[in-house]
Amino acid sequence: MSLMTARIASSSFFACLSLCVGMGLVAGCGKDAGTADAGQAEAGKNDAGAKPDQPAPPALTQAELEALYVASKDRFEATIDLPDAAFREIQADLMRVATEAEDVHLRANASLLLGGIHEARNDQRSAISFYRQAIELIPEEAAPHIVLALALSKDQKWPEAIAEQWIVVEMIPDDLVGWLLLGEFLVKGGDLEEAAQVYGAYELRRKGLLDGLTLKHDGEYVKDEAERAACAEALAPAVDNGTALALLYVLDSETSPVVRERVAAIMGEQRLIGYKKLLEAKLATEPVAEVKQAIEWALAEIERDPVETAPGPIPETIAKQVEAEAAAQAAADQAAAGEGEGEGEGEADAGAAAQAGDAAGAKPGDPGAADSAADPATGADPK
Repeated sequence: MSLMTARIASSSFFACLSLCVGMGLVAGCGKDAGTADAGQAEAGKNDAGAKPDQPAPPALTQAELEALYVASKDRFEATIDLPDAAFREIQADLMRVATEAEDVHLRANASLLLGGIHEARNDQRSAISFYRQAIELIPEEAAPHIVLALALSKDQKWPEAIAEQWIVVEMIPDDLVGWLLLGEFLVKGGDLEEAAQVYGAYELRRKGLLDGLTLKHDGEYVKDEAERAACAEALAPAVDNGTALALLYVLDSETSPVVRERVAAIMGEQRLIGYKKLLEAKLATEPVAEVKQAIEWALAEIERDPVETAPGPIPETIAKQVEAEAAAQAAADQAAAGEGEGEGEGEADAGAAAQAGDAAGAKPGDPGAADSAADPATGADPK
């Protein structure tokens, strides 16, 4: 697993779990669980329930079951290595929630957390079983599919991981992380031809986000402030030289403090060394406090754990094939939308950003690359 993918995987479980909690405990309350039973994972059959010679615990109300789930989640998150006794206690509590709760989302959340505590103990088989049960309960939600695909990849079950990750990208097609993970799974599974097609889809979306962030028409941005900020946010997984150069250009030329703040924050997430010079220059001149705070944070993150500039996540062996696939997909999309419709819009106004976003071989720290595109000291000419 690549460094970037490892970073994604390490945070995905709790991010997805939080997503399910938000949808389940707020929007999903009262939904009948139907016939799906999330409490029958094989890991919990033998050691989580009441012993035959002990009386069954008293029934809990739905509010008490919800509180039991939240308490179990808090205990798990607060402890790096659960002692065996605490693990068994939390497992038993979550099994009760998974079997007794009426709310289907609460049951799914309990199954996801059961999968998480087993995965933390390197019990992939049980974790995968619990994640599958969460999917049975809420198949329309992306979060359980995400954690299942990651768990399957961790177990090197590539065909199953690939199939699950395809579901993820179909559910959230504009999420770059999903396409990157799918491409990596395909490479590791040995299907380089399909990997090239998937990375081509990733490239098409990456460039579309760059267009959304930078394109202008008659001197005005094509997208509004909120849309440009969202494009910047979505580019966080694109840790490559081309995207980095475009972000440098945007930080120098963008008039909206909301967008500048998002771009600076994304630079902090990516932590590329090549961002440092411009961030330091902007720190001295930025008039908006929120943007200044984001720049300070980004510089601190780069100082804490700097990342060298990189060509990107696409394997070099299939880079040319990926480029061809992206071009073919773009041509097909244009043909489907109607040849010539909207052609040329924003092109004249966004030339510098487009060149920065696709500069072959350039690095954000190179003289004449990032500096000429975005460093105020060199007289950049954002249009």
